[in-house]
Amino acid sequence: MLERIISKDNHRIKEAAKLLKSRREREEQGRFLVEGARIIRDALDGGALPQEAYFTDQALEKHGDLLELLLDMGVPCAQITQAVGEKLSDTRTPQGIFCVFKKVDILRNSVNIKKDGRYLLLSGLQDPGNVGTILRTAEAFGLDGILYSKDCPDLFGPKLLRSTMGGVFRIPLMECENMVQTIAHFKELGVRVYATALSEEALPIQQADWSAPCAAVIGNEGNGLDPQVIRACSGCVMIPMRGQVQSLNAAVAASIVLWEMYR
Repeated sequence: MLERIISKDNHRIKEAAKLLKSRREREEQGRFLVEGARIIRDALDGGALPQEAYFTDQALEKHGDLLELLLDMGVPCAQITQAVGEKLSDTRTPQGIFCVFKKVDILRNSVNIKKDGRYLLLSGLQDPGNVGTILRTAEAFGLDGILYSKDCPDLFGPKLLRSTMGGVFRIPLMECENMVQTIAHFKELGVRVYATALSEEALPIQQADWSAPCAAVIGNEGNGLDPQVIRACSGCVMIPMRGQVQSLNAAVAASIVLWEMYR
């Protein structure tokens, strides 16, 4: 018999709801909240360890197999009302199935830099949707790893998790303490690192050498890349554009870079 929770003021529900809204809370608790059967399965397949799960009545009818799987793993599960489910969701139409995972179990300590590898470095991005789209595209093109600065959006925020379509659990990821030092380390290992930035010396992206090993750095949506980061790179690349357009959305630019790497 499942425990039934009917109050939105239940202590466990209140703690889980904090994970939905606060990056600081996710970091302090070392946990994150996932909504939806598909992403929960992706997290499980990616090796994340579930701590607790919640199902509305409708979700129990539809996803009984997932409930059995979690119970077999020894995960505490509870049945919740629709109102409680709405407290745990940030979508207009909650899916009614939620799982709390340990954050430390999904973070990779390092990205393996291979001689035939291709990598993306994200420096100072702001929009979770952009980062999520980049992760999803990187997985589609078989990227070997993504490194991101500490001031990028939290990878375990609800919007970013949804936009990756589970990619956050499948592609090698690593947080960088210092982007300039990270680029220097790549170059020491023989990896060409291109900054995506406008400059007089910038190569049209089609003319750059994208044979492995190589990497590209994508910068902040509004301000681009820090000059120190640009100087640390092997060179700059630009995406030729017509009309009066001066820049592209960060996720669009990254997708074009990833396609050039891939092809």
